[in-house]
Amino acid sequence: MMRILTILILCLLLVGCKEYKATESLKKATVKKQNLKDYIDFEYDQVIAFATVDPMEYHETGAKDLDFNKFHDTISRKLSPAQIKKLNTILSGKENKNDDSPLHADCFYPRHNIAFLDKDKKVVNHILICFECNNIESSKPSLASMKNYEDFFNSLGLKVFYSPFEHADYYNSIKLSNNSKFK
Repeated sequence: MMRILTILILCLLLVGCKEYKATESLKKATVKKQNLKDYIDFEYDQVIAFATVDPMEYHETGAKDLDFNKFHDTISRKLSPAQIKKLNTILSGKENKNDDSPLHADCFYPRHNIAFLDKDKKVVNHILICFECNNIESSKPSLASMKNYEDFFNSLGLKVFYSPFEHADYYNSIKLSNNSKFK
């Protein structure tokens, strides 16, 4: 009888400890989320999001001073103040979505990019994203998940594809339709 009572007390203590730990970790996560700082804490004049039709035309991994003038084949969007505010929320981790991204691969040919430019059109911050290999390169680390980035680019009309063939077909068709409008 004494053994059963001892085992029962130990089980109750273990369950109580687990509940306490879960509550504490939830409180810590809530506090951590409340204390998140804005990602955009630097001066910039405009923000451009763009998708490259052929990401292989320019590839400088690890470059601090990226030359965005070398990207020729792009579809771009200048972000509005509301879109920049949304982007800041995403990059700051204030709206992080669950991300079940697979492991990272080594390819890194970024097709989706964000550039923060100053008045002279020089890059003050950049984010390069390769959805095929789930890698991100940026001037400043962000707390956004790949799902956040995917949803953001899709909302801008810069569709995300996980196949290079689908990506090329889609963006080539946009490029062709844009070229035919101006002829």
